[in-house]
Amino acid sequence: MKFTFKELEACHTEVTVTIEEEKWKAAQEASLKKLAKEVQIDGFRKGNAPLALAKKHIDQGKLLDDAINSLLPEAYKEALAKGKLEPFAQPKVDVTKLSDTELEVKFVVTTAPKVELGQYKDFNLGKKEAKVTAKEVEEALEDLRKQNASLILKEGAAEKGDTVVMDFKGTVDGVAFEGGTAQNYELELGSGSFIPGFEDQLIGVKAEEHRDVKVKFPEQYTPELAGKDAVFACDVHEVKTRKLPELTDEFVKDLALEGIESVEALKESKKTELLNNKENQQKREYLEKLYAEIAKSSKIEIPQEMIDDQAASMKKDMENRMQQSGLTLEQYLQFVGQKLEDFEAKLKDDAKRDITNYFILEKIGEIEKLELTDADVEFEYAKLAEQYKMKIEDVKKALATQLEQFKHNLRMTRIEEELLKLNK
Repeated sequence: MKFTFKELEACHTEVTVTIEEEKWKAAQEASLKKLAKEVQIDGFRKGNAPLALAKKHIDQGKLLDDAINSLLPEAYKEALAKGKLEPFAQPKVDVTKLSDTELEVKFVVTTAPKVELGQYKDFNLGKKEAKVTAKEVEEALEDLRKQNASLILKEGAAEKGDTVVMDFKGTVDGVAFEGGTAQNYELELGSGSFIPGFEDQLIGVKAEEHRDVKVKFPEQYTPELAGKDAVFACDVHEVKTRKLPELTDEFVKDLALEGIESVEALKESKKTELLNNKENQQKREYLEKLYAEIAKSSKIEIPQEMIDDQAASMKKDMENRMQQSGLTLEQYLQFVGQKLEDFEAKLKDDAKRDITNYFILEKIGEIEKLELTDADVEFEYAKLAEQYKMKIEDVKKALATQLEQFKHNLRMTRIEEELLKLNK
C-alpha cells in the first residue's frame, strides 16, 4: 500500500491510501467466495454453485463494499503507524478511486491537540492564605446541632423553621392535577421546597386547622401548570418544632466521632475541617487563574470533535443527575429560565476550557519531566489503606481494574502540585 500524508487545519491529517492492484483483486476474490456461500441457485445446494455463476447473482456494489471493508482496518492501522498519528476520534473515510483494478481510500484523521506552551511559572496572581474565624467554627457547631435536632410536638401556632404535618390537595380552576395531592406530608416552613408563597401562608397555622393556600405557579414550570393560579386545600394534623441538643461533652460522645470526645476536641476538628475545605477551594481558584494566564501566552489548537464529544458527555451526565432528581433536562432548564441552545453553548465553552487546562498540564509535565515512580504509587496505596483502615493488598485488589486511570489521575495531581510550587 502507498500512503500520502497532508496536514490540514485544526488538528486533522488527510491520509490517501492507494491499494496495489494485486491486493485489491485478492480482496474482491475473497469477498466473492464469502458472498457466494449465501447464494441459492436452482440445481445446486446453497453455496455450492460455480463462482462464475454465483457472481451473476451477487450485487456488484455489495461485493465491492465487502472487499473495501475487509481492507480498511489494515490500511488505517498502517497509516497511523507510518504517519506516527495518534487519533482522537473515529476517522472520516472516503473512497476516491474505485474500479475492478484500482482502489484509493482517503482517511481524515483527528489528531492530538497541538500545544505551544507560553509562560507557565513565576506568576504572582495574589495567592491567598486560608483562615478560619471563631465565628465560622461556631456556625459549623450550630449546624451540627441542627442536624441532630429532634422534632417535638408544639401546642401553639407554626413559625418559620417549624414543621407542619398535613394533607393537601391542589386544584386549578377546581380540577385536581397530577402530583398535587399528598397525605401526612411533612413540610418545614421556610425551607423553600414548595412554590414561592406557599410556606409563608402556613405560618401561624395550628394543629387540626384547615387553610386554603392560594399560589401562582412560576412561568418557568411544567407547561401544563406554568403561570396558572392554584388553590391547595391544607388540613394540618400536627405542628412540630426543632429541639436542639445542648453542646456538651456528652453530646459529642454520642456523635461517635473517632478520637473526639469533648467539646474542645470537636471545635479543633471542625476548625481543621473548615481550614482544609478553604485551602482546597482556594487552591482550585488559584489554579484556574494560572490556567487562564498560561493560556493567554500559549498556542493551543483543539479539534472541534474533541470539544463536541466532551460537551455531549457533560450533557449526558447532567441528564442523568436530573433523572435521579425526578426531572428531565428540559424541565430543569425551564425552572432556571435557560434556553437549550444557551445551555449547550455554555457546555462547549466549559469543555474547551477543561480540555485546554488538561493539555496545558500534560505539556508542563513533559517539560518538567514529571513521571510517576513505583514508589509514588506504593505511597498512595499506603495512604488509602490508612484512610480506609484496609490492608494494602486489599487496596491494590480494589484498584486493579482501574489501575491505569488511578495512576493517570495521580500523575496529573502531582503536576498540579508542581505548578503551584512554580507560582508561589
